[in-house]
Amino acid sequence: MSLKNDDIVQTISLQSMVLCLDKQGIVYIRYLEGQVIDVKEKIEEKRALLELTKGEKFPILISFESYVTITKEAKEYSILIEPEQPFLAVSVLVENLAYQLMADFYFKFYKPKVAYKVFKSHDKAVEWLIEIRKNPPPPKPKYKGKITLWNF
Repeated sequence: MSLKNDDIVQTISLQSMVLCLDKQGIVYIRYLEGQVIDVKEKIEEKRALLELTKGEKFPILISFESYVTITKEAKEYSILIEPEQPFLAVSVLVENLAYQLMADFYFKFYKPKVAYKVFKSHDKAVEWLIEIRKNPPPPKPKYKGKITLWNF
């Protein structure tokens, strides 16, 4: 993480990841090297996030150490529980092409409902999250069909 220890307000360490809340009100999730993230780990992550945020919406910055794998089931579970997550917006920090492709695929295939953006620069990711917190996007409509104006 590109955080200085004196910027961290609270940290929760799990076997597969570290979650930190900083003084700017950004939650960092760093998946640890060589971990396979499955539904069990996503459940632990959700519990830790809710403890860290006390259920309030926060900007989230996700990053990966080397050789992290997220299973298809974990991705599907993530989308299923997204409405319950304390996400105001999510920035994903990628340090190589493989993680960028994985993040882009997740966005296009699973279509997260919160603001979601992929970055190569930590500073730009944080800047975007702070801007989103200042000007939150309107909620996305849940209904995508045609609106009926007449009922007969």
